[in-house]
Amino acid sequence: MTRPTTHLLRLLRWGRTLARHGALRGIEHDPNTPPQVRRLTRIARLGTFQPKVPDYAGAFQTIGPAAIKLGQTLATRPDLVGDEAAHNLLTLQDSLPPVPFGAIKAEIEASFSQPIEHLFASIDPEPVGSASIAQVHRGVTPEGRDVAIKVLRPGIAKKFAADIDTYEWAAAHLEALGGEVARLRPRMVIANLKRWTLRELDLRREAASASELTEAMHGYEGYRVPGIDWDRTNGRVMTID
Repeated sequence: MTRPTTHLLRLLRWGRTLARHGALRGIEHDPNTPPQVRRLTRIARLGTFQPKVPDYAGAFQTIGPAAIKLGQTLATRPDLVGDEAAHNLLTLQDSLPPVPFGAIKAEIEASFSQPIEHLFASIDPEPVGSASIAQVHRGVTPEGRDVAIKVLRPGIAKKFAADIDTYEWAAAHLEALGGEVARLRPRMVIANLKRWTLRELDLRREAASASELTEAMHGYEGYRVPGIDWDRTNGRVMTID
């Protein structure tokens, strides 16, 4: 069980990032902000320079993958974060710098418990896409089929679990304060985020959905859903045409 001090330290660290992007100003000046939260925001912004125009999307991008997903959720809740913040969060890009190929190779081998050479004839070390949860590489199977290989970022499930644990802790304490904050039901926001991200962190779900879509589109001329290579797909790796 995570200690309250750990949650508070995480919140203060994230708060400093938010402050450097000017994203705490609205919270601090909002008359509906509970005094306890206002005190935390003041502590978090001590010694930081706040730009005049807040960049909420930039702050969430800097904090990391779980924050990116949280920001995307909050972008749909102007009643919770305000119109200005919600509009800015709509620009949030679900992307991060790629993980070095050595770490991706190790993740593939660990997930299948065998050398990568037994799975693929070749893999391009340069990714064609790099998002907050996974990145994609081109590859060729031993049978000579061109495929796309989607691999979860190493350690991403553990990182998400820790961050969402703190989100849940903070949301529960916010709701317990009552008033306007409780009316906005922050615990439900985090519950929806958790449900959404847990689905994304299991690539077998995505593969199963693609298979279902293939069946649903069967017979529709002009549509083709990339096939799943189930022999090279598991919860952490998905291989498709």
